[in-house]
Amino acid sequence: MLKNSIQSKTLRVPTLRFPGFDGPWEEKRLGEVFPEVKSGKDKPEVTGEHHVYGSTGIIGNSKHFTYDGEYILIARVGVNAGRINRVIGKFGVTDNTLVLDKQINSNIDFYYYLLNKINLNRLVFGSGQPLVTSGHLKKVKVISPVILEQQKIADFLGSVDSWIENLRMQKEAFGSYKKGMMQKIFSQEIRFKDDSGEEFPKWEEKRLGEIGKSYNGLSGKTGEDFGVGEPFVTYKQIFDSSVIDVQKFALVKVGKDERQSQAKFADIFFTTSSETPNEVGFASVLLDKDVSPYLNSFSFGLRFNSLKEFDPYFAKFFFRCFVYRKEVVKLAQGSTRYNISKVEFMKMRFLFPCLLEQHKIADILTSIDKLIESKQQQITQAEQWKKGLMQGLFV
Repeated sequence: MLKNSIQSKTLRVPTLRFPGFDGPWEEKRLGEVFPEVKSGKDKPEVTGEHHVYGSTGIIGNSKHFTYDGEYILIARVGVNAGRINRVIGKFGVTDNTLVLDKQINSNIDFYYYLLNKINLNRLVFGSGQPLVTSGHLKKVKVISPVILEQQKIADFLGSVDSWIENLRMQKEAFGSYKKGMMQKIFSQEIRFKDDSGEEFPKWEEKRLGEIGKSYNGLSGKTGEDFGVGEPFVTYKQIFDSSVIDVQKFALVKVGKDERQSQAKFADIFFTTSSETPNEVGFASVLLDKDVSPYLNSFSFGLRFNSLKEFDPYFAKFFFRCFVYRKEVVKLAQGSTRYNISKVEFMKMRFLFPCLLEQHKIADILTSIDKLIESKQQQITQAEQWKKGLMQGLFV
């Protein structure tokens, strides 16, 4: 069990400590703990079975490897300079990576956690090409206990990491389950029955223009109009999520005499432009009844003719499913930037279930979403708890 101790800057004692350990921690330069800081080759042969690491992580495989054992890797150059990785086994590294070798009387996992807490990004210098040098790295002051206490701390944090990773795997499993369910539901491999056990009617084919009417986003605006005024739905809000996050509206000036469309509950928004054809036509639904935002000029809205025929909670899943995505990508036109025609978009035809089956589908998929959200909350809480532990376990 961990115990609290009275921290002293003079004695260098952590606020959380395992029983059986006392006395101050010792300050050293990192170069005393890792006297040799190595680096990789300029052009490693990327052809074989062993991992090759660069400044951004794993970049390939190689028959040729330079290291075998336990190491800490630190990105040396680029936007990721100062980023830390932990590796075990046979591997190669590019010359963009610094390698800290395991030394006698030091626990490499302990120093991996310690260096992450220190945040080596503060060592980065240079405006054109950010850089961390081995010389600067060796001068970093670290405060550490005897190796037995290092081992205890590393093992404990390792178990915490395993717990967090297990939560992530659970969330990933729920995500895979949802993806599989959506595949089966929208291919009609899975069908639902009503509360009396009767089968629902066959799905009907309809044009999007039959289920609702489209409207445009903001027009006639300049850069000076943005930043204050009324809320509007941004392109990023639509792209990022199937449901509009009302906390992330931007602001725009709209005069009383302007004829601009305002959105309302159950409206669906679609992006009209993207850098790749696979990202056009992304959709998001407004499910908040207390707001009436405007819409950005790079998107358009769809308003259902009747909510007695179409469920917006079903729509948030349908307009992100593979059936819809497969068809909308076909509308993408362009070379450097891809766009879709709203006119052609409204001509697209899809099979839709009746309203009651839409409700059933929305309920099932929403329940899975809630499991995923709950698991993410657990992950966030666990990460915050670990962050607090790190503050107490290290000086």
